Amino acid sequence: MFKLWNKSVKGRALAAIGSLALLCSSAGSSFGGAKAYLAVKTGQSQVTTVQGWKKFHSIPGACSISLPSSPEHVKQIMPLSEEGHNLRYDVYVAAHEKKAVYMLLVAQYPPFVNQAHADMSLESFLNGLITQNPENKLIFADLTEVQGYKALDFFIEAKGNYFKGRAVMADNNLYLLAMECDGKNYHEDHFSHFISSFELKK
Repeated sequence: MFKLWNKSVKGRALAAIGSLALLCSSAGSSFGGAKAYLAVKTGQSQVTTVQGWKKFHSIPGACSISLPSSPEHVKQIMPLSEEGHNLRYDVYVAAHEKKAVYMLLVAQYPPFVNQAHADMSLESFLNGLITQNPENKLIFADLTEVQGYKALDFFIEAKGNYFKGRAVMADNNLYLLAMECDGKNYHEDHFSHFISSFELKK
């Protein structure tokens, strides 16, 4: 049961990455038909700590984050075009007491997808998450910044399940930090610690 849930979390992330792959073939053009409207978030969130969680370092993307357990790692390269451009991604998934799943996804796009396309990339990513399941309901989506890079905080609910996280666009890398759980198992202190622990090493 939990393995299937674990797989669904990765499937959700990879579906969004697939939708973003379209961006690479049309970088520079406008993204039409947006289903999400983004608000700008101001102010800093408070940093919390959770006992027993450990700092994890990802060589791809040069970043670190705190996770509740040793993560499962999936790596793949997805061809994007006949010109030889690839989308490379690494997904790290860690369970917390079989009640919640925490994930770090690092996607590396071709160099022409960069900060100039950050707003469009984040909007495309969010729409990919929302539209993959007709039962998804967007609770909120707020633009923010992480270490000077544009980011998007989001909260999606479907049938009592929460999918909450942050997407960060830094140069040609997209970072997804996300948690999925049943609503009754949600702990704000755990989620806040997870999100605030993320750090780019560049």
